[in-house]
Amino acid sequence: MTDLQGRLRASHTDRDAVIEQLRVAAGDGRLTLEELEERIEQAQSARTYDDLRALTSDLPGNSSPAVPGVSGVLELRTKHGLAQRTGHWVVPAHIVASCASGRVKIDFTGAVCSHREVLLEATCGMGEIRVIVPRGWTVWVDTLTTNMGTISNKATDPGLPDAPTLRVTGTVGLGRLKIRYPRK
Repeated sequence: MTDLQGRLRASHTDRDAVIEQLRVAAGDGRLTLEELEERIEQAQSARTYDDLRALTSDLPGNSSPAVPGVSGVLELRTKHGLAQRTGHWVVPAHIVASCASGRVKIDFTGAVCSHREVLLEATCGMGEIRVIVPRGWTVWVDTLTTNMGTISNKATDPGLPDAPTLRVTGTVGLGRLKIRYPRK
C-alpha cells in the first residue's frame, strides 16, 4: 500500500472488521485479554487505514481493511472493439481480460497498486491483449496455453523486492498476448 492510500480515512465498517479480526485472534489464543481490550480501544479511535493495519500486522492471515476501489475483480471484455485501462487507476488483486477478435490494453504505469501480487486471467481468441508494466515489477507467465497464437513476455528484468508481482494465466487461441515495459 502506498503512503497516500494508507492515510485515507477509515470508516465505521473498516473499524468493525478489524475489531472482529482481533476478537477471533484472541479466541485462538494469539492475544491476551489485555491486548484485546487495548487494541479494540485503538481500533475504535483509528482514523486511517494505516492506524488499523498496525493493529493486525502481527497476526497470521492478516486481512487488513481494503482501501475502497482496490478490492474486487476488474473485468475487461470485448468481442471486436477495444477495452482498456490506462492512466491513473487503482489496481485490484484480480483482473480478467477477454477478447474475441478485438483488443484489450492494460497499462499499469500510471496505476496505484497496493497488492503484493496481482492475478491476470487472460483469454484471447484472434485478438490481442497488451500489458504494460512498470520497470521493477516481476511478471510470471503461469499455466498460459496457446493454440496457434503468440505469447511474448519482454518484461523479464529482475523485480524490485517491494514491487508487485503480476501472475498471468489463461489461454491464447490464434491471437497475441504481449507483455512489455513502457517505451522510453
